[in-house]
Amino acid sequence: MGGRLTVGRDAELALLAGALDELSAGQGGTVWIEGDAGLGKSHLLAEVAELVERAAPGDCAVLTGYADQLTESFPLRVVADSLGVFGWSTDPARVPIARLLAGRATDGVRYADPVLAATELLLELAERLCAERPHVLVLEDVQWADAASLTLAERLAGMTDQLPLLILVTTRPVPIEPGSPRAALRAAAGARLRLEPLGPADVACLVRQELAAEPGPLLTALLAAAGGSPLYVREILHAARGGRLVPVAGGRVDLGAAEPVPRSLADALLRRLGVLSPEQLHAVRLGAALGNEFPVEDLDLVLGPGESSARAVGEGAGRGALAAAGAAGAVEVSRGYARFRHELIRQALLSQIPAAVRGGLHDHIARTLAAAGRPELRVASHLTAAPDPLQTWARDWLAVRPESTLYTAPAAYLELLRRAIRAAAATDACWLPLHHRLIVVAFWTGRDDLVVEVGPSVLAATADPGESARLRIKVMRSFARLGRFDEAVATVAPAIERPDTPPRWRARLSAWSANALAFLGRVEEARTQGRAALEQAEGLGDALGVAYAHSALAVVAEADQQPAHLEAGMAALGNDPESLDLRLQLAGNRAARLGALGSPEAPTAFEELLITAERVGTYRASTVRAHAADYHFDRGHWDEALLHVAQLGPAALAHPAFAYLHGMRAVIAYRRGEPERAREHLRAAGVTDGEPDRITGPTGAYLLEAVALRAEVAGDLPQALRIRCGYLDLPAGSRRNSRAFEAMFLVRLAQVLGDDRVARAAAEAVADSGGRATRDVRLAALTCRAMVEADPDALLACAADFASGGWSLCAAMALEEAAVHLAEAGEPGRARGCFNQAIDRYLEHGAAWDVRRAGARLRRYGIRRGERAAPRAARHGWAALTATELSIARLVAQGLTNADVARTMMLSRNTVQTHVSGALRKLDCRSRTALARLVALRDEAGLRDDAGLRGVAAEAGGPGDVQA
Repeated sequence: MGGRLTVGRDAELALLAGALDELSAGQGGTVWIEGDAGLGKSHLLAEVAELVERAAPGDCAVLTGYADQLTESFPLRVVADSLGVFGWSTDPARVPIARLLAGRATDGVRYADPVLAATELLLELAERLCAERPHVLVLEDVQWADAASLTLAERLAGMTDQLPLLILVTTRPVPIEPGSPRAALRAAAGARLRLEPLGPADVACLVRQELAAEPGPLLTALLAAAGGSPLYVREILHAARGGRLVPVAGGRVDLGAAEPVPRSLADALLRRLGVLSPEQLHAVRLGAALGNEFPVEDLDLVLGPGESSARAVGEGAGRGALAAAGAAGAVEVSRGYARFRHELIRQALLSQIPAAVRGGLHDHIARTLAAAGRPELRVASHLTAAPDPLQTWARDWLAVRPESTLYTAPAAYLELLRRAIRAAAATDACWLPLHHRLIVVAFWTGRDDLVVEVGPSVLAATADPGESARLRIKVMRSFARLGRFDEAVATVAPAIERPDTPPRWRARLSAWSANALAFLGRVEEARTQGRAALEQAEGLGDALGVAYAHSALAVVAEADQQPAHLEAGMAALGNDPESLDLRLQLAGNRAARLGALGSPEAPTAFEELLITAERVGTYRASTVRAHAADYHFDRGHWDEALLHVAQLGPAALAHPAFAYLHGMRAVIAYRRGEPERAREHLRAAGVTDGEPDRITGPTGAYLLEAVALRAEVAGDLPQALRIRCGYLDLPAGSRRNSRAFEAMFLVRLAQVLGDDRVARAAAEAVADSGGRATRDVRLAALTCRAMVEADPDALLACAADFASGGWSLCAAMALEEAAVHLAEAGEPGRARGCFNQAIDRYLEHGAAWDVRRAGARLRRYGIRRGERAAPRAARHGWAALTATELSIARLVAQGLTNADVARTMMLSRNTVQTHVSGALRKLDCRSRTALARLVALRDEAGLRDDAGLRGVAAEAGGPGDVQA
């Protein structure tokens, strides 16, 4: 193809050519390409670039990013580089991302976490680029890619159902840990290619193409050492063409004399550099230490007088050496950057540097770049490769890094700080600043174990009262996150009592202490301390202190007063990173409280919070989505709940903290009458068919209910009751309150089985919620009491209250129970009316299992479903689209990107993306283009239902089926 010789890869090229055809039609995809070094992964992708250029010059762009060992701990570099985000970027869409990744987010760029904020901006950038024209995104050598880049690539792969984006990933075969970002990206690939060594026939074909002749016996013997590696074969042929080939009998060519076989591919590659002088070769080796790609001026810098070698080099020696290496075909130089033609060339050069010297060389590079004011992440990347102990200059350099810089690569800086601390003496001036930064980074990365381990000794050594108070809050919050509330209170107590603690810090400490006291059950003490902290912070005009105090008071306030405290706290805050994080925490708690109170403001509160979380970047976004899923699940908005769960992504769902959401999915599937899908979700949560029936611990929510439903669906009601009785073991307070609706199911099942003792115990347990019960808990308690007391009128009142608060399925359950008790009381007319209302509600939400269960219960009283048609929840076609999905589909048809739609509809971009995917799936469309055509055809025909769409669907690229 063109001037590039490729043999033995016909099947692979055909698959990639087909993917390019799909791309030109608006359909993206992801291809995972795996193979050992030298088997032609990069060569294959170069073929793709040539195919793109020949097919439609300028109509499709190819973007490439490379991972290497030096950047493995530095977030987003691979994808950011591929999308052209660099420190010198001038494009308005790229500048904010570059500043975030450099730890210099200013000019109105708000963030809570720079890496997560940059991730969202990179996703939006990719979407905008694809709106202009199709793109091929090549990510090379992802065996060295950082976790954030892998996660971002996996999220991009999830967008290829609606973007003209083809992602090509290359990697060497390396072990992949289940549940890791690399595993998630591999699973997201629609196609996987495994490159194998070329066979003898393919090698012979490659030789014929390169030499235009058959090889003789000596050359054939030499080529056998290549082991089927096309790169190795080409290097042998390149060397042989350098004057050592002679014609032989039969029109073949051969070596003039037998030559030693290169010991390895690396040796074969290094032959190219045999024309360089010793000084030039030394400079190129030093370039290899700089990375696979580096600024040419950096090589001149590190070759300066401070370089540890005794070799004499002149000004611009690096440029000259790179020019010579470029002429030899080992290096490519473009726009001030040098890049090795193949990673194996760099590895071969590095192997020539003794390991004992290599670490010192990285230390020299880091020190030189730091002195020259090069970007901090470039300095840090070489420090990660420097030997222990870190030198004095490195410890001093780390001790003065701004905190904003540390957040750009927290894992790398955390390890560097730990290494620096190991090398520092307690008497060194850098010891305390290093520890302060360690606590800050460990806290923000969730390493609470490390914070509480080093915190006490660091606090004891910190003389400055303000800095001591600041660190104490982080240490006490780590204790609190570990559930060690006694130690949390004890951590801040000395600073509260310390007379020289600045007043604003005393107020903040008191507020956090009140928060911990509340979780210890010392409610009145917490309330008193929280009020005092609020008064003091307001008197000082300290916004953070005011917000902290309101956050604490919200924990101990009456249910209907909690949102007001949270809103007051949010109103006091500014826009710095710490305030933004607290704002998100308060906003999340407010949305959850509004949901529990049945407020109609809750959906808007959740969506506004998701928009903010997406924009500023925060680890709290996953928790917000989980809470939003809880909210919609309780209201029977199961598609919305599943939408929010899907937005978490595989990596988040693999985290133990979110395993319960697999249980939510299983509950929905069981109640929709899809038991096999439910079992799949249970297996994803680690619950197999042979799992013990009793689920306890933090994963109990939903999983307990799902396992109980598994037994009940199978007809084993006594087993289901035993499982549901796990609710009775929950401690009184927030954990039991958060699962109040489970008590209603427990009472129902106990009464069906005639176990009045369990039914009454459940009713008493849900009523024992304390004075701060929210509306949902109070209604659950009233419903359980009415069920136990067989009071249909009270149940009807509960049904009405549930409906007014948006808990439609709970209203259906109360109606079902009222119907049962009315039938038992000999009032079949009223019972039938309640039964029909309950069934209508169940059907509205697609709760097919509830319909069958309720029908079986009432059938014994001679009560059956009436003749009128039952509403059914459509799963495919236009009728299956929600109002939101239909609105979004219309905006997509107008050519708006997801980001544009999000701004228009006041939704988060991720929410829009998930809705678009849902619309594509329900309408059987394979791309946004097909969706736009289908919407246009529907509107042109003036159709408001599915009638007549079958005739036009094929033209739009989808069948338009409307099966329920």
